[in-house]
Amino acid sequence: MSLDSFALAVLVLCVAALGISVVYEASRLTAATSRKALVRRKLDAQTADLAALDRQIEDAQAASAARQEVIDRLTAERGRLTGLIASVKASKVALVHEIGDAQSGAQRYESELRTVPDFARLDPRRMLFARAIWDRRNIARVWADTPDAAAAMLQRAFSTRNGVLSSRPETIPLIPAGNAPPVGNGANDSARPVSP
Repeated sequence: MSLDSFALAVLVLCVAALGISVVYEASRLTAATSRKALVRRKLDAQTADLAALDRQIEDAQAASAARQEVIDRLTAERGRLTGLIASVKASKVALVHEIGDAQSGAQRYESELRTVPDFARLDPRRMLFARAIWDRRNIARVWADTPDAAAAMLQRAFSTRNGVLSSRPETIPLIPAGNAPPVGNGANDSARPVSP
C-alpha cells in the first residue's frame, strides 16, 4: 500500500468521522429543539391555566364581595327590625292578669302568656276571655310564696286546654311603698306592695 492510498484512507476516515459527528450534533440539536418546544408548549398551557385560575379567583372575589355586601345589608336590616320590634313591644299595651292576693305578703312573679299554635281552630267555648285580647301582649302577675306555687297557680288559671301557654314565672323585685311614685288616690297605696 502506498503512501497516497494510506493518506486517502486516513482522509476518508476523517471525513467519515466528521460526518458522523455532524450528524450526531445535528440530531442532538434537533432533540434539544424538540424538548425546548415541548417545554414551551407546557409552559404556554400552564400560563393559560394560571390565567384561567386568576379569572376564577377574581370572579370568586367579586361574588364574595357581593355576598358580603348583601350580608351586611341584611344584618343592618335585621338590627333595624329587631330595634323596631323591641320598640313596638315596649310601646304595645299589655293586659295584666293578676292571680293571688297582693296584700298577703307573698312574692310577685310574672309570666308571659301566649296562645297555642292552633289557637285559631280552638272552640270559642273553651277560650278564656274574648279572642281579641290575645292579639295583644298578655302578662300574668302571680302572688305566691314560691316559684313552684306560682307555676301551679298559673297552670290552674291558664292551660293549653284553654289555648294558652305561659312562660316560667320570674321573680319581680318589689320596691318599698315609701320609694315608689304616687299611684292612684293614695287611700290604699301603703298596704299594697309596689312593683317597678
